[in-house]
Amino acid sequence: MRTILFLFNSSRYAVQPWLDDGRYHCVSVDHSDTDHSDTARPQWTHPRHSRLDVDLVGRDADKRVDNALAGLMLPAPSFILSFAPCTDLAVSGAAHFARKRREDPLFQHNATMLARLVLEWDCPSIVENPVSVLATTWKKPTGYVHPYEFQRLLPVDDVHPEFPEYYPPRDIYNKKTGLWCSNGAEMPHHYLIDKRPEGEVNPCHKMLGGKSARTKYIRSLTPRGMSRAIYLANSPLLHSKDDDAHDTMRLFYDDRITA
Repeated sequence: MRTILFLFNSSRYAVQPWLDDGRYHCVSVDHSDTDHSDTARPQWTHPRHSRLDVDLVGRDADKRVDNALAGLMLPAPSFILSFAPCTDLAVSGAAHFARKRREDPLFQHNATMLARLVLEWDCPSIVENPVSVLATTWKKPTGYVHPYEFQRLLPVDDVHPEFPEYYPPRDIYNKKTGLWCSNGAEMPHHYLIDKRPEGEVNPCHKMLGGKSARTKYIRSLTPRGMSRAIYLANSPLLHSKDDDAHDTMRLFYDDRITA
C-alpha cells in the first residue's frame, strides 16, 4: 500500500479522495504547537489515515518524518501534498514584511525552506500557497487555480459539511491559489463551470477576522473540489493504466463531473 504524505495538514478535505480510492495509506503531518492548535482541529479517524505530530521546522525534518513512518511500518511517500505556512509569504501580508525583516532578516528564507521541504523526498509533490513571494524566493508556481473552477467535482446539492455559514455550496468562491509542482506532479485539470462566484473576495475572509486558532483553521480549509482534482490528476502517475480499481474510482468521479 502506497503512502501519501500531507505536510502541514490538519483537516480531512485534502486527504479524503485518496482514502476513497482504497489503495493508499494517508499520513497527515503537523505540529501541535502551531497557529492551528489541537483545540481547533475536529477529531476524525479512518483506518488508513495516520497523524504525526512532528515539528517540520529546522534541520533533518524529513528524517524525523521518515523515522515516524518507519515506526508505523509504512513505506516512503509516493506523493506529497504540502500546505506550507503562508503567514510570512502571502502578499496579502506584505504590509508587515518590513517589521518582520527587522525582527528576523531570515524570516522569508526560513518560510521558503518549509515550502521546499517536499524536495527532500524523491517523489512527485505539490506545494499549495496563496499568491506569495515564493514566486521569487523559490520559483514561479506551475499555475494558479480558484476553488470555483472545480465545482463540477461536487454534487449539485452540495453544502459545506462543516461551515456552510462561511463557505458557499460547491465551494463556488474566489481564492487565487498557486500550486508548485515538482518531480513530475501534475496540475489539476479545470472542468466546465456552471456558475461563477459573485464578487472578487473569498466571503470566508470577509466574515472571519481575528487571530484565534478556530478562525485560522476555518480560513485554511482546503477546497474540496480542488482536492479531488489533484487526486484525479496525480493518482494515475502512481499506477499502471490497467489498474481496474483506479478505473472504477475514476468513473465514479467522472459521473460527478458530468452530473
